[in-house]
Amino acid sequence: MKSEFKEFLSFAGKAAVVQTITYFVFGLVMSNLFGYGKLFQQEVIRDFMRPIDSPSTFFGPLLQPIRGLLFAVGLWPIRKTILESKRGWLILWGIFIIFGILGTPAAAPSSLEGVIYSKLPLWYHLIGLPEMVLQTLAFSLILVWWEKRRYQAQPLWTSTLWADTLKAVMIACFAYMGYAVGSILSAVIAKVNIDVESAAADWKTQMMFVVAFVFNVIFILIVGKRLSTHKINLGQVFLLFWFVDTIVPLAYQLIFTSPMPLLLAILIGFFPALVITISMHIGYRKTAGAS
Repeated sequence: MKSEFKEFLSFAGKAAVVQTITYFVFGLVMSNLFGYGKLFQQEVIRDFMRPIDSPSTFFGPLLQPIRGLLFAVGLWPIRKTILESKRGWLILWGIFIIFGILGTPAAAPSSLEGVIYSKLPLWYHLIGLPEMVLQTLAFSLILVWWEKRRYQAQPLWTSTLWADTLKAVMIACFAYMGYAVGSILSAVIAKVNIDVESAAADWKTQMMFVVAFVFNVIFILIVGKRLSTHKINLGQVFLLFWFVDTIVPLAYQLIFTSPMPLLLAILIGFFPALVITISMHIGYRKTAGAS
């Protein structure tokens, strides 16, 4: 039972990572390619979709790990069928296309029900298809390939490095949720007027989280080894990542956009640091106990 739960956690972590990355990449590319900002302001569309500079749009990418976990829960019962098939990625992609895009029970955009029952123009149903089709294709290919590698024999050093990197990426992805919580609560606590609307449509602001993600992955890889050998404790881990997740956004905005208030940066950095510390405590607990 414990072994199966551990397998599920590994699968769910991969799904969360792949969903977060593919969603961000394809969303960023397609929104700029098709000009979602202007499209969402058109008649009928603006009554259905929030503006691209809405605060909700800004926090959307940060909550993708949760969607990835939901996908993992839904796919878990048929996981073996997908993995045992030679073209398992095609089965998974087909599920997304049929049930998630074209055949949704609700009258969603790009679905058959949406075309029939909604007042949205046909061009709007079509223009959203490239992003959804390509993102779900990438998700299916990467997730199935990644999960199949689990059962392929690899040299010890390769498998260890891969496992450590996977763990670091998973933890860094969950830190996105910390940024979402931190951005909301810090604005309330510090009573700082954040121009979230302009930030949501600015790719430079979105890239700030990518840079923070990369730094978090690197430091998790470094600190993880020290944590597993008891050379650093959880309190020190938390302080380190609080510093990293404060200084990286602070420096990024100073260089590329406009200076962020120090208090705001400190408050925002607190929550991803907390998520990372808790995740590392869970992820490295057994390793630490065995050493």
